[in-house]
Amino acid sequence: MKTNDLAKASMVILFAASTSFGAGFGLYQGSAAGNADSTYGTAKGGEPGSMYLNPAAITTVPGTQIQLGLITVAPGITYEGNSVYTREKLSQDAEDNIWPIPHAYVTHQMGDDLWLGLGMYTRFGLGAEYDEDWFGRYNIYDVSIKSFNIGPMVAWKAADWISLSAGLSVQYFDITLKQKIDAAGLSGMRKANDPAFSPLDVDQDLCADGVGVGVDLGVMMTPVEKVNIGVGYHSQIKQDLDGEAKYAKPAPIAAAVPMLFNNTDISGEVTLPDLVMSAITYDVTDKLTVGLGLTYTAWSTYDELRIKFDSLGAVGMKEKASEKDWDDAFRYAAGMTYKLDDAITLRASYTYDESPMNDSHLDYIVPGDNRHIMAVGAGYAMEDWVFDVFYFYEIVEDQEIAMNVPAGIQPSEAVDGFAHSLGFSVTRKF
Repeated sequence: MKTNDLAKASMVILFAASTSFGAGFGLYQGSAAGNADSTYGTAKGGEPGSMYLNPAAITTVPGTQIQLGLITVAPGITYEGNSVYTREKLSQDAEDNIWPIPHAYVTHQMGDDLWLGLGMYTRFGLGAEYDEDWFGRYNIYDVSIKSFNIGPMVAWKAADWISLSAGLSVQYFDITLKQKIDAAGLSGMRKANDPAFSPLDVDQDLCADGVGVGVDLGVMMTPVEKVNIGVGYHSQIKQDLDGEAKYAKPAPIAAAVPMLFNNTDISGEVTLPDLVMSAITYDVTDKLTVGLGLTYTAWSTYDELRIKFDSLGAVGMKEKASEKDWDDAFRYAAGMTYKLDDAITLRASYTYDESPMNDSHLDYIVPGDNRHIMAVGAGYAMEDWVFDVFYFYEIVEDQEIAMNVPAGIQPSEAVDGFAHSLGFSVTRKF
């Protein structure tokens, strides 16, 4: 795929950005129950938010139901490195932020075998914020990428043991990327992208947005008693982005090269990869269900970042590209759901999330490596209301980052990556 340099930031979240929530820039959770145990939602459904995992799951939701919720994420990571030129020890922590991520779903049963659903959610996202003078500022110092999906769907219960579904996913995409340009280095006044302070740094602010459409498909089966299988397919979505590049340049640079670093329109493409979410569960007892989940993300389509400038005066070039060469990746999950009684449900899961990034093309935009996620949750049903909560802790494996001076990368390592996530969903049955 071809994408613009704006996508360096990766892609984020519903109305806000966070440092890290999934390997690459994927998000795989859409409700409190789904965050606590995605295997149950994919293979057995049981709540409106299960459509995020598998659209066919809405055939398990009787009548009309509305679900609203909020997920919060508090991430963190540290970069440690050495200056290419002085071997000076360097260190930078990501800004401490708590980011809200809302979700909403509506399901309606039309008859004995037909359901309609509508979901509002996000599937991809990442953001980061660092000091403007940190050693990786020539690669990135701030990114905010906001995405919002609306997905109408229809599901058919073809038989007692199988359900099928299809729908659309309309996605709005908005990206802001901020980085510094080493004007002193470009002019030969000093070595290029030296992390030492420079009063001649030019501030570059890239903003763009677009709307794309994809397809969602799903199947849910009970081939034998106590065994449930679910598969949800979410197609790639191509975004044609248009926006603006804005520059703030110190007076000496403005005087010396007035023809460069001037505001201009920009354009490019971003294609988000296909997702296949699958799970199998087994009802050990009437109360206990255990499951295994596997998610495939076709990250290999993400091989290049490209941006086109309408004006040559922006940075002295009409087009800029960087190679990414990501690999397809898998996400492995094991979950458990236990119905304590008619009112209370307990959930727990572990997830291992593979990083798709190629070691030879790492940067500071996507922090860390593979991820380990431990989650717990609980639900409480009261007449026509259901309240769900969850908490998970994410550990991000350390990652060595090779020197890439043209891209503003110093020899460094991403360490101590983590994320706390807490959220809830409220469901009303009609």
